[in-house]
Amino acid sequence: MRHDEGVAGAETQWELAVRAYAAMERVQRSTVEHRIVVTHGGTATFLLAAWIGMPIEAAGRVRFRLTSGSISLLREDDYFHNRQISELNDVRHLT
Repeated sequence: MRHDEGVAGAETQWELAVRAYAAMERVQRSTVEHRIVVTHGGTATFLLAAWIGMPIEAAGRVRFRLTSGSISLLREDDYFHNRQISELNDVRHLT
């Protein structure tokens, strides 16, 4: 994830992952009951990895393929506080 593409000013996948993990941390700290996050596909992978608690060092080994405009639903159990991706890449609203 630390590969430099050679484009001046471009961030590495690692830097993108760091930003996405920090963003998910801010989302998780929010006190509102429901939150909506809109993002690009590559960033979504890192957000989902952060949500399930995957160490950032391993996040480059996964890829969640998402359709543009799709909806994924994340839930946290009120009792055990475990996290789930209960819907991934739902596109029913697009038809």
